[in-house]
Amino acid sequence: MAEPANDLNRVRESRAQALAWAQRFAAALTLAAVIIALWALFRPQPYGLLMTLLIALPLLTIIAVIARRGLFRIGLGSGYEANLGTACAMPACALFARSLFDLNLVSWLPLTAFAAAIAIVFLIAALRREVHLRRRWWRLLAAALLTGAYAFGALGQADVLLDRSPQSMLRSRIIDKQPGRNRVASHHLTLAPWGPMTAPNDATVPREVYDAAEIDDTACIRLHDGALGMAWFAATACQ
Repeated sequence: MAEPANDLNRVRESRAQALAWAQRFAAALTLAAVIIALWALFRPQPYGLLMTLLIALPLLTIIAVIARRGLFRIGLGSGYEANLGTACAMPACALFARSLFDLNLVSWLPLTAFAAAIAIVFLIAALRREVHLRRRWWRLLAAALLTGAYAFGALGQADVLLDRSPQSMLRSRIIDKQPGRNRVASHHLTLAPWGPMTAPNDATVPREVYDAAEIDDTACIRLHDGALGMAWFAATACQ
């Protein structure tokens, strides 16, 4: 009778050690995710590297949950597993905010529709798998919204950062300037109709471009096809 008891104790001890390691890993990853997310929100330089890290961190949490099932979870569920929810949610929210504030898409509809579709698919799959959470539907809804926000940011950034298509040069006129209202929001120039834009539209620009631009200046616009087929543009005052 002593041998089975010893085996059970060893299993419990091994499990406790594994959970302790998982908790330390989760704490370190969460701290890194919070720092990177805040860095990206308030001082997003180097931009490409920070966006890549924001995209990678939620993927890393998913890989950890899949690879070490029983040690990690992402928010949903209950138990003693180390929770990677914050390490997943913070980068997703920061990525969504930076994409919403920074990108200049000719049309936001394809990106919004695709992100919404991913959120809906996630919600349906979660409802089928996490039966015990159906009564707490708001948790599943929050997770679906975060999934959609991540998809929105990741696809939008990939469309711009991975784009190697030739650019088309167009011209417009600056008809207004709108400063960012806080440290997260970007600066905007309001442009007269140009190319595919049939009405006045806002263009997000870096601070130095905003400071140098004057109302009624001619705006030079670089139009790109987008790596994922979603056309985007960059604007500056012509020299």
